[in-house]
Amino acid sequence: MALHPDLTDGAAMSIVLPTLPARAAGGSLASLALAAAALMPVPAGAANDFSIGVGAGAARGHVDCVASFACDRSGTAASVSAGWRFGDGFDVRAQYFGAGGFKGGDASPLGTEFGGKFKVGAIGLTGGYTWTFAPAWSLSGRLGVASVRTRFEYADPFSGSASKTTTQPLAGVGLGYAITPQVRLGLDYDATRFKVHTTHGSLQMLGVSAQYSF
Repeated sequence: MALHPDLTDGAAMSIVLPTLPARAAGGSLASLALAAAALMPVPAGAANDFSIGVGAGAARGHVDCVASFACDRSGTAASVSAGWRFGDGFDVRAQYFGAGGFKGGDASPLGTEFGGKFKVGAIGLTGGYTWTFAPAWSLSGRLGVASVRTRFEYADPFSGSASKTTTQPLAGVGLGYAITPQVRLGLDYDATRFKVHTTHGSLQMLGVSAQYSF
């Protein structure tokens, strides 16, 4: 189972400037320099380069099912992320996400059926691009890899658990709306894969997110 003034009239003119003590002159120059720096505009690209975000929603795990145990491929998902924007619309994002609640089963080499619950936790790193197609609206795409840990907890009459960590592809798309230049709400879809024992499948997550840039 696939389980970011010029004088031009020739007239002479003399201007007498007051002489300041060296220390006072130095202090005045420093004050002028500080004032000028404070009044200089900040380049647009220098602001809001970093971001943090949270998300939550529904998940679907493609698990195997057996007749003798309950099967449920739906579940919930949550995530936290940190990102850095560079260039014109490009970004790098690190995120942690978890999903769970899937119920499935399999059979042992001897044919004994068993069931249980799947829980997935992962750390991912993606590169992405955001296209702003309207003043407040944007579309984004992400692609990268994730270290995915899957845990399977056996249901009665069996006990115990098994876990496995694998490296999997991670991809996502999102629709975003900027409430302010710093705050963005989004609708995100992400997909990866998970594996435990010989069971492996796709993990799909759809949810809402909030992002703060600084």
